[in-house]
Amino acid sequence: MRKIAIVTDSCTDIPQELAEELGIVIAPLHVIIEGKDYRDKIDISGAEFYRLLPKLNPLPTTSGVSVSDFLEAYEKALKIADSVVCLSVAKSLSMTFNSACVAREMMADADIAVADTQTGAAGEAIIAIAAGKAAKEGADQTQVLALVKELIPRVDTLITADTLEYLHRGGRLTATQALIGKFLGFRPILRIREGKIVPIARARSRRASIERMLSVMKSQVGDREICAAIMHALALDEAEALRDEIARRFNCREIYILDDLGPTAGTHLGPGALGVGFYALP
Repeated sequence: MRKIAIVTDSCTDIPQELAEELGIVIAPLHVIIEGKDYRDKIDISGAEFYRLLPKLNPLPTTSGVSVSDFLEAYEKALKIADSVVCLSVAKSLSMTFNSACVAREMMADADIAVADTQTGAAGEAIIAIAAGKAAKEGADQTQVLALVKELIPRVDTLITADTLEYLHRGGRLTATQALIGKFLGFRPILRIREGKIVPIARARSRRASIERMLSVMKSQVGDREICAAIMHALALDEAEALRDEIARRFNCREIYILDDLGPTAGTHLGPGALGVGFYALP
């Protein structure tokens, strides 16, 4: 029996094998396509979703993890551990945090702590992986929560997307920002931090956008050792190439490739999105 199991949401896209190794239980976010509710990675895969996305108008709507999903995840986690730490996608981006808290209150006799990671996607994944590794090595709930609190302001997530169209249509960017990208042909570089998705740079080509992303990353971490996770939307070859480039240019302690970006984040970023969540070690 472990001291701690980690519960997180499917916005992390953590591969199932890694999740099982680290005692991480994944609760599904939801995407509603033409009135039908699908659970991320259970009822629909990333590949299936991206085949449908270009044909959908209006865009699918997305919903966070439900209370019942969290109750099921907590029960599963408590079968392998005495206590639970639940890590949520930023509450400013999803109802998931609130559902996690409601489910915790419904299981008042269980030892469950909930934390808002203030990020999502690969940034949330790299926090959950660090928490899972600490728990596997014997850390207790207080120690895991302290680690998460210490990592949150250090973790950064950078993404390059082929277009701003989906972010704009999904209401995540202003019309002015979206029009700049659309009419000038720029590929945006986005940052997820402090619960916000913000365009921070732009580039004329895919290669230039990746280079700019790596340049921003270098300015953040310098020569320090890093942990990183690569995210992608149906772009595994590019994800592998990005992993190899980061391994060559940076001092990496750990670097992971995540599963295909799920439908919830994919609705807003679109196919071809590529990014990295990372933090530098002290």
